[in-house]
Amino acid sequence: MRYLFNYIYHFLISNSRHGTHSPFVYALAEKVIYNPTFKSKNFVEFPEGFKVKYYSKLKNILSFWEIEKLTDDLKENDSEAYWVKNIQDQEELISLIDSGKILIIHEPYKQIKKWKTLISNEEVTVSINLFHFGILLKREAQRKEDFLLRYLN
Repeated sequence: MRYLFNYIYHFLISNSRHGTHSPFVYALAEKVIYNPTFKSKNFVEFPEGFKVKYYSKLKNILSFWEIEKLTDDLKENDSEAYWVKNIQDQEELISLIDSGKILIIHEPYKQIKKWKTLISNEEVTVSINLFHFGILLKREAQRKEDFLLRYLN
């Protein structure tokens, strides 16, 4: 029941691409998130056994950003993006963001206090909450912004 309430609440307060005032996030929304015909052209390596119902959307997003590998091992240095199922060591996550890595947080609404702590950190300049997963990253040329986007799976 709580899941449904959170989902409806997110849907009501989130924006579509037209409520997005960042060219970077607008391009992602327009070309990938809200474009049902977008097909990933690049191969993206996922963690072994990765079974998430929004796999194809996540693959398209990573492909759009030309990211070749998503890993769930935070100690692995050769990946550009990390899958975080449970937010544990927030300092470690912030250091990854500070070094230019992208974090994909599984179901941020289930870890809302930790999610809010992460997005309030000054190293996180862009956060995109799609309800089923959130994206955290640092962009040098962008002012700090937090986006709530609708994504119908």
